[in-house]
Amino acid sequence: MTPSMYFATIAWLVLVIGYLQRRTRSRHVPLMLAGIFMDIGLVLYLELTKHAVETALEFKLSAFQQLHIAMSSVALILYFPVLWLGFSLLRGNLALKKKHARIARTALLFRTLGFILMFSMWKSPADLAKESARIAAPTTVTSQAQE
Repeated sequence: MTPSMYFATIAWLVLVIGYLQRRTRSRHVPLMLAGIFMDIGLVLYLELTKHAVETALEFKLSAFQQLHIAMSSVALILYFPVLWLGFSLLRGNLALKKKHARIARTALLFRTLGFILMFSMWKSPADLAKESARIAAPTTVTSQAQE
């Protein structure tokens, strides 16, 4: 696994633990904030280092890899209303609790699907070695012998 995959695994575990602590606000809120911001940070890192958005828009990835990107993107988009509703709940607007819970569960479902599909991005050490060799190999131009 790549360092990004390890980080994504930790972020997902923090989200799951945060969800399991949903009845204990003092644990739920910091865990969920940490998991969400770890996810957002990872996406920003992948965009800056690997041009993730451009790669996704080229549609050269496998169907599972495209699904990983789609599921994770939906979760990322849903994080924003989850955060807004969550902060509203903390300010005392308890009428939003069901809406927050419904959107948050949906976001976690999409994030879980994206997490599972993340492993379709995993390249074996042999594949990584081939890719490195291909990138590092100098290109040579061959000319035909004159007659």
